[in-house]
Amino acid sequence: MRTHTHVGRWGEDLAAVVLQQHGFSIIQRNWRPEPVEGMETFKGEIDIVALDAEMNLVFVEVKTRTTDSFGHPFEAITADKAKRLKFLAYSWCTHKETTDFLSMRIDAVAITGTPENFTFEHLQAVA
Repeated sequence: MRTHTHVGRWGEDLAAVVLQQHGFSIIQRNWRPEPVEGMETFKGEIDIVALDAEMNLVFVEVKTRTTDSFGHPFEAITADKAKRLKFLAYSWCTHKETTDFLSMRIDAVAITGTPENFTFEHLQAVA
């Protein structure tokens, strides 16, 4: 892994595969809101949008680190980040024709390590 961009991309790819193995259907990855003239646009990105096996719409924030030297990946999800994720999730819903779903939530995935040796944690309803 050379840069944080490569690490992040690897983590998002891994998260998508593991989520699919656990019954999630990936709807979209790396969604950013389009700017709308005359309106303030929130900056940010939704890493993964998916439907889980129970037909819940799930917005997944993926945090990947090669080590825990700078803290656990979940520590990067601050109150401000959680607020931004909520706004982005609602924004996604207003910009997309969504499929039928029972509820929606924001999950977080933490990956620490390398492709050869890593830990994978998935927390539901973090924000």
